[in-house]
Amino acid sequence: MTAPQTPNEVETEKNEAASDSEVTTIPMSRAQLVLVFGAFMLVFLLISLDQTIISTALPTIASHFQAVSDLSWIASAYFLPQAGLMLFFGRILSISSPKIICLMVIAIFEIGSLFCAMAPSVNFLIFGRAFAGIGASGHGISCMYIVAKITTVRQRPVFMGLFGAVYSVSSIVGPLIGGTLSDHVSWRWCFYLNLPIGGVAFTAVTLSLPQISIKNRGQSAWEAWRRLDWIGVFLSIAVVTLFLLPVQWGGNEKPWRDPVVIALLVLSGVTLAIFIAWEYRKGLEALLPLDMFMRPNMLGVCLHSFFCDMCFMIASYYLPFLYQLRGHSATKSGIDIIPFMIAGILASVLSGICISKFGYAWPFLFFGPLAGAVASGLMFSLNINSSFAHMAGYQILMGAGLGVALQTSLVVAQAEFSKDETRLSQATSMATFMKVLGYAVGLACAYLASTFVLS
Repeated sequence: MTAPQTPNEVETEKNEAASDSEVTTIPMSRAQLVLVFGAFMLVFLLISLDQTIISTALPTIASHFQAVSDLSWIASAYFLPQAGLMLFFGRILSISSPKIICLMVIAIFEIGSLFCAMAPSVNFLIFGRAFAGIGASGHGISCMYIVAKITTVRQRPVFMGLFGAVYSVSSIVGPLIGGTLSDHVSWRWCFYLNLPIGGVAFTAVTLSLPQISIKNRGQSAWEAWRRLDWIGVFLSIAVVTLFLLPVQWGGNEKPWRDPVVIALLVLSGVTLAIFIAWEYRKGLEALLPLDMFMRPNMLGVCLHSFFCDMCFMIASYYLPFLYQLRGHSATKSGIDIIPFMIAGILASVLSGICISKFGYAWPFLFFGPLAGAVASGLMFSLNINSSFAHMAGYQILMGAGLGVALQTSLVVAQAEFSKDETRLSQATSMATFMKVLGYAVGLACAYLASTFVLS
């Protein structure tokens, strides 16, 4: 990604006492802030783990239910509502109490996890995964939005960097935890694990987070909900579903030339065109106002989120295979990529601290992906006879480059609309949605590339 046309400076002033950007919308004590953010981190960790912990548990689940043909739906059922409802949650956060929405989606995620843990059949497990996915979608957006409301612009990059660190950890340790629980306890504990931790987080948010006022432009809550762009909500869900289903099926369950895959991809394109036309017609009342993308920073942030998170997911998923080709076990290969994980964690946190201190985000937006691209090129030169020092060194460079970029784009999106409550929630949801879309498209592209090379 090239540097934006205008400097991506996070709007902070050196004089903290005089700067408006140093005043939080919702004043909180340090203890309240620590409790609320700690609760958000716990649930964010669970939601991130649920994306990966199931991967190593799937063979055991398939054997338990005798349902090998339903394996892909166990993963897709969680992912589809998580991606499809992000824009919806981003919009309702500006017309309803963010605290109530946050508590509601945590409860939905917990109930979905309980359904999965107690599932008597594979169909009920799939239903539970979909239910939990709804909660995961809402919490991912609501916690990012609330953090933007309870922190200053200068504090925010540090908090977002910590979210990035949590995601880096969950991407690596998720499969290890899932495999360990499945082998030594029960696959059901992949979901039971969420219940006590989520319960603690729910209690902390209930007791520590104050109510956050909303501005409905003189409308009652009922009127705001009635005027919500419900057609846009339906179209956005349809676009995401029609696109992501064939992307996940292609090359796995069905060949890319399968008529169903082709038809769904074509339908997703047609539905996207209808969605854009409808949103243009709705103007300021649209689910996703298109004029947001007239700002170069916002357009750049969306593209940046998509491609950086695409690369991170590919690296997290395929690096272990590189070690397994050398005869390492699945567990050992997970340990082998610890340098990548640690580099990503440190880079995410340190970049947040630097942005908070100096107020500039664009160097990280530019040099992070550049380092990741260089590392990817170096990784391409490796083979099974390459030294472990080279493999670890390239991992560290890749982890550091992508780590600084993971949450920086979200910081910029929120700074761009920091004074517009409605656009702030929509910008948060859009940047997060592009990250999730990058995961799905990235894995599909990587699978295509690997099968082409191996064939």
